[in-house]
Amino acid sequence: MLRHGYVVCHGRPDDWGSGGEMAPAVREVLGPDWPRYRTAREPLVRARLLGSRLLLRHAVAVVADIAPDRVVVGRDGHGRPVLHRPAGLDVSISHTAGMLVVGVARGRRIGVDVEASDRPLLAPGLAEKFCHAEELAELCGLPPAERNLRLVRLWTLKEAYTKALGVGLAHDFSRLRPRPEPRDGGWRLDRTAGGWHLRCEQVAGRFVVASALGPEDG
Repeated sequence: MLRHGYVVCHGRPDDWGSGGEMAPAVREVLGPDWPRYRTAREPLVRARLLGSRLLLRHAVAVVADIAPDRVVVGRDGHGRPVLHRPAGLDVSISHTAGMLVVGVARGRRIGVDVEASDRPLLAPGLAEKFCHAEELAELCGLPPAERNLRLVRLWTLKEAYTKALGVGLAHDFSRLRPRPEPRDGGWRLDRTAGGWHLRCEQVAGRFVVASALGPEDG
């Protein structure tokens, strides 16, 4: 955080989301997500909801050097998480079965997304809905074993970027064209405002984590 102005953290639902009703102040931790938590029938879904919010709370607390119970998270009119306290930080949350991811940035937008690297995205017609025409051409040239992993990476990168913007799946993913940037191991976006920095990494052996960091405010 001190070096780059942002941090991306990941954790296991078993480590952060266990305890459920036994955890103190669960309703306070979940904030606007409390109704969703209460109505979720699957224990694993509840663990992901609670665990991701606890992980975010503690990540913000470390960054801001405050106690976790002083962190207050809400949502804006589009459902994007926002920090009510402390000020000056932007946050993002993502989770899937077995993995939680949070992002915290100072003075700029951040978005994160996580998927299992083996999530099947080769269903007929699916790639055509979210891939750029040039990406589809490149995918056809890849061996079948590599094609699905490339789709997962593209999906998480686009999801992280649109979550940072606050539009999510409302954006036309097929118009986005992230490209690898060999110089720093990141990714860049064509035909967008300058200053965006994207990364895509493998964590815990089988999860793809993408992050999108916007230009500095001002």
